Amino acid sequence: MRKFSALGKADPQAADLVNGLSGLKDDPAKYRNQMFLIGNHLADAVLPHLRNVKSQICVFCTVEDADFLARGLIERLEQQGLAERIRLICLWNGKIKEEGVSLSPILREYKETIAAERTDFIIVKSIISGACVVKTNLTRAISVVKPSRIFVAAPVMLSGAEGRLAHEFPSDISQRFEFIHFADDTEKNGDDVIPGIGGSVYELLGLGNSVTKNHYVPKLVKERRSKYFGAADLAVA
Repeated sequence: MRKFSALGKADPQAADLVNGLSGLKDDPAKYRNQMFLIGNHLADAVLPHLRNVKSQICVFCTVEDADFLARGLIERLEQQGLAERIRLICLWNGKIKEEGVSLSPILREYKETIAAERTDFIIVKSIISGACVVKTNLTRAISVVKPSRIFVAAPVMLSGAEGRLAHEFPSDISQRFEFIHFADDTEKNGDDVIPGIGGSVYELLGLGNSVTKNHYVPKLVKERRSKYFGAADLAVA
């Protein structure tokens, strides 16, 4: 069962884009573009929280979301004059299940220099179901930087995900969470939320499975690496 959040109700175009994802299972090009457009709308939703402060903005994403959802968010924020404040961290996560416990080890990372103070995090993910990937990636980041605010931005969240994620962190971190999403879903079929984002995001984007997607180097990373580091190699976790 799906319910739209207050943001989804206030932005019917975003709600229509999210609803339309499940109809694009055999068209990766259209699915990629739809995710890019949803990224634009996530940026519009978070923008009011960013305008009147001077903090640095660190956008976190996983490799599969970088060129689509995260790029849509970043480019919209850049259009609104925030380009110089934006930094990017992109992570390649593995997927392991041991004795029923899911793990998402970080295999590789691209990381731009982040200010130790006055930094807001925006964690961009195609769907928030469990807390595994977000917990792993955020734990890595806050070991170095303590953000002022942590925006968790996704088109869809599984009901209760906010509480599960907050439970994984001490209160001084979890109280900084602000959730930006358009739809809440309550059902799962195996690992997939129903209707969620239409299935496995790796396959829907044309990136293969949870293993082959980690061979992909996003164009966004290549562009920003060239801009900030010249010919420097990607950092490896």
